[in-house]
Formats: sequence, C-alpha cells, structure tokens
Amino acid sequence: MKKKAGTKGFAIAVVIIAIGVLLFYITLSNRMNNFSGRNNVKNTSEIEKLLNYNFDEAYPKTVRETVKLHCRYMKMAYNNEFSKDELFDANRKIRELFDDELLNYNTEEAQLKSLENDIQFYKDNKQKYVSYTLPEASQITYNTEDGVEYARLRVGVIIRVDNATMKGDQEYLLRKDKLGRWKILGWMADTNSDAAKE
Repeated sequence: MKKKAGTKGFAIAVVIIAIGVLLFYITLSNRMNNFSGRNNVKNTSEIEKLLNYNFDEAYPKTVRETVKLHCRYMKMAYNNEFSKDELFDANRKIRELFDDELLNYNTEEAQLKSLENDIQFYKDNKQKYVSYTLPEASQITYNTEDGVEYARLRVGVIIRVDNATMKGDQEYLLRKDKLGRWKILGWMADTNSDAAKE
C-alpha cells in the first residue's frame, strides 16, 4: 500500500513540475516577444500595412499618393524598422512603384544592396528619418512628351542627426504607364538642403 501511495505521489509531483516548466517557458516566450524591439504598436501596424499592401487591388490613384507610399516605405527602411526578412519583402513592394525603365536599370539584388547600404549609412551616422512633406496637388508639374504623361514634384524631408535637424528636398519624376498608373522613373536629393539646429 505504501508503494502505491508513493508512486501516486511521485506521479502528481511529476505533473506539477511539468506544468511549472510549461508556465516558465510561456512566460519566457512572452518576455522575449516584448523585448524583441517590436513593442511599438504604431510601427508594427505600419510595417504590417506596408508588407501586406495589395498593389493589384489598391494601386495609388494619383502622383501624390504614389510618392507618399514610397516615402512611407523609405522612412521605415531608413529607420531600420524592418527585420532582414521584412526588408527583402519591402524591397519587392517598393519595386511595384517603379517604372519599367527604372526596374530594368536596377536589378532586385542591386536595389536591395543599395537600400541596405543606405540603412547602414543612417545607422553609422546616427541619422533618423523624421518626416516628409508632400506638396499640394497644385504644386505638381505635369507635361506630355510623345503622347506620354510625366509628372514632377518636390518632397520636403527632415533628417535628425544628434541634436541637429537637416532639412532638404527630394525631386521625383514619374511617368504614367499603359494602365494609367503613375510609376516612379527616378528621384534625386537636392544638394542645396538646409541644416538647422533646434
């Protein structure tokens, strides 16, 4: 009888220990998720929206919307918000906004490498992409060449370096494709950007 009681007691102890170990691992897993650098709800939400963006169903309808979406991707990328795998996916999404000519000029691999280098540059120089400002629709310049529509606009960008705020412009050139979608043909930073300390 004592043996049976001892065996029963041993079995109960094993079950209690197993439950304790399970609870420990659940708690540890939750803590790891909380400290993974992805505890910013706003950034996580923006990452999910960008990575899950459906270009087939919701391609931007205007020049302004197209450039705004590109800026959203670039801001998250330059601020190192994407994981390595997410950056690979984001790079593919960004290419959805590009004109065929730009795509042919930049392979996917070369573009990803360039993006990684830019991100590292921001990190090494302690820079943060603070914000971007899009022009009003009336400030966008349109023209037609050989029956093809083009658009040009300037985006104001603010970059923080330590306590200094760098203000500059990026000029975008877009071209409308055969499906009527505005595609980015290229963009260039204004070398005459202003720097100001707060």
